Amino acid sequence: MKVTVVIPTFKRSDYLERLLISIDKQTFKDFEVIVVDDHSPNQDEYEIVIEKFQNKFKKFTYLTNEKNSGAPHSRNRGINLALGDLIALVDDDDEWFPTKLEKQVKRFAEFGEELGIVYTWADVVNSDKVKIDENREIVIGDGRSSIINRCFICSPSVMLRKSVLINSGLFDESFPSCQDWDMWTRVLFNGYKCSVIEEPLVYYYKHDGPSIGTSPRAKLGFRKYYFKHLFKLLRYFQLRHLYRMVMYTIRSL
Repeated sequence: MKVTVVIPTFKRSDYLERLLISIDKQTFKDFEVIVVDDHSPNQDEYEIVIEKFQNKFKKFTYLTNEKNSGAPHSRNRGINLALGDLIALVDDDDEWFPTKLEKQVKRFAEFGEELGIVYTWADVVNSDKVKIDENREIVIGDGRSSIINRCFICSPSVMLRKSVLINSGLFDESFPSCQDWDMWTRVLFNGYKCSVIEEPLVYYYKHDGPSIGTSPRAKLGFRKYYFKHLFKLLRYFQLRHLYRMVMYTIRSL
């Protein structure tokens, strides 16, 4: 099975270079890379990075959005152009371990079309690559009740079938945040199963400075998720999220 790696990027050419170095070290080699730049102002810096990796991969495509349109739009653009049967999604500021793609492709090959998502464990690190947390979630098979409770899939670890993403409607570009949680929710509620490689194969960076997790954008994203999936929250009796939905709505008035 062929793989397409889709990377949205914005104003972080240095982080993108670090990520591409880790992708170049993958033991599985049958993949293409699509980088979608969300109209970054520092194009000179990006050109230097792209030049370094232009001939490193089987196929390498670098695209620039005509205007700043957000990460979901950039991901969708890359997915629509992908030639691979499998899509590996990763943000520009994270890193992969060398056997990540190999182990995920092998897992997909072991199962039929009902397997839609394979994710891996992750080490959460700070800007100095010191581990500050870890993701060790284990959800296998029917992930509906788990995903509506929490976003257990670490976004830079995920691989999905392209057909699954298309059938599930791609990323909702109206979401300012929580777009990953929304995407995985729609995939799993479409009847697709998930699996996990029980091994940390990703560095997920938490940077210094303000976090989107506590920003107005994050709260708006949560609110949009809660309203979009309200009946699922009710069905699975998610009182915690229902309470947060009410509180975010009151505070926005």
